[in-house]
Amino acid sequence: MDDSKNLNLLLKQAGEYHPLYGGGLATHVPMVLIALSGLNASNEKLEKTFNESVNNLELIGSLECVNAVENIKQHLGDSSKFKEYLKYFQHELLAYGTEAVLKKSLPVLISGIAASAFHALIRLAYAIEENNQGEIAIALAFWATEYQSFELRTESTDESLECILLRLAPLGEGYKFSPGIIVDRMAEIGELLKSKACLIQPNSLSLSDLRQFVLKAFYAENNFTVLHAVTGCHAFSIITPYLVNVQHSLAELWKAIVVAYLSTGLHYKNIEITPLGGEVDFAPVIASALTSSDAHVIKLVYTCHCEYQQHNDPLYFNLAQRAVSADNKK
Repeated sequence: MDDSKNLNLLLKQAGEYHPLYGGGLATHVPMVLIALSGLNASNEKLEKTFNESVNNLELIGSLECVNAVENIKQHLGDSSKFKEYLKYFQHELLAYGTEAVLKKSLPVLISGIAASAFHALIRLAYAIEENNQGEIAIALAFWATEYQSFELRTESTDESLECILLRLAPLGEGYKFSPGIIVDRMAEIGELLKSKACLIQPNSLSLSDLRQFVLKAFYAENNFTVLHAVTGCHAFSIITPYLVNVQHSLAELWKAIVVAYLSTGLHYKNIEITPLGGEVDFAPVIASALTSSDAHVIKLVYTCHCEYQQHNDPLYFNLAQRAVSADNKK
């Protein structure tokens, strides 16, 4: 069986499982399979990864007796309606095709871009890259049901992204979080920023600005939540062609990134970061990632490789090196 057929077969099997398991955690199986394929993993590696990753997942089950939602807005953020949204998006994609459905759906979903700590965005982007309609339907349903928006001020400030976070970071540092996972902490910070009517939007914003910001923030603080902002920016670049209002979408992404960073409770310093010297050679880094069983390491190396090819920023290589080095020491 050739590589593409094997990947599509595994994605079809992975699509039988719910995107969430274990009380709200996101499965990485389809995303890591696509990332591995993008790194030229063997069929044996793909199959091994799939077989080792599905034991604790929950099957979606039949949609035969499920009534699809009538429109995208009907039950946004209602996790119990996943099947209803999945049936809706499966029908829409079959009837109208990927481009039309994305251009119709993303303007509604974009304000909830933080869904499942950016996992819905990332899963959709990977599905688009692979042009897999089954995965696209699941990712859109996942995004709709885990939709997480933050009703914050829309007025802008002439501060830079760094200055905005310098001003706001103490709110996260001093906050006493309730028990929960990333999305719970983000919800608490979102309410805090809303109650204090904080200004968070800059006068001007580009994806390049955001990409550079999260890249440096993650380089400075090797934090699990900030990692998702890096892979999230890469994912955003993939969905950009289907966005009706890119500037509004960037503002929503920045809002989610601010909330995500503050949810870590980390201190923030606006420091200059100089990439490490030496030759940029991704081959040994990718080879190391292909031996890993850590989905986040694999996805990060894939992201860094893609982004380096696009932007030629050596910080991506440094981050990929750091990830595989730490993974090899486990």
